[in-house]
Amino acid sequence: MASEVCAALGRRIRELRRQRGWRQLDLAVQAGINENYVSDLEVGRKEGCLNTISALAEAFGLTISELMKDV
Repeated sequence: MASEVCAALGRRIRELRRQRGWRQLDLAVQAGINENYVSDLEVGRKEGCLNTISALAEAFGLTISELMKDV
């Protein structure tokens, strides 16, 4: 179950990033996280802690619930 959630969140992050025309580096800078971590999140290799999910939501200009939509 957890791996399914991680994969779904990763797809959502990639979708939002691409909609904005951002590279993984752009998102990493906006969220204050490592570019490799963004990559790992997008493919579901890593789980995002609440602080990271919050930083990603803020980088996208979303609430956490908006970021997690359909996840």
